Amino acid sequence: MKLAVIFLNKIEFLEDLMTAFLEIGVSGATVLDSIGMGHIISQNIPIFAGLREAFAGSSPNHKLILVVIEEDMVTKVAEALADICVDIEDIKSYFMATFSIDQLFGFNNS
Repeated sequence: MKLAVIFLNKIEFLEDLMTAFLEIGVSGATVLDSIGMGHIISQNIPIFAGLREAFAGSSPNHKLILVVIEEDMVTKVAEALADICVDIEDIKSYFMATFSIDQLFGFNNS
């Protein structure tokens, strides 16, 4: 099993991504609201106030998606992300990392 951690910077892709996940057989994911560190420090720490301009026009809100999948699904999830989340003007619309799960308790994959 793998844990896919997806940082979705363009939240307008979320519904299409969830639909694509269902189509490839991913039946469950946890979606959390998140805020990037740069936005927090540029708003709340005076010494970093100059960073506000660096983030002008970008949304401080992101989605963090956690998905437990079989190892053979990693490529399908990555391909769905690439197909749905393409933004030619902003190559940082998402990124994904996967982690091996050594043990999993309370999970029913039937």
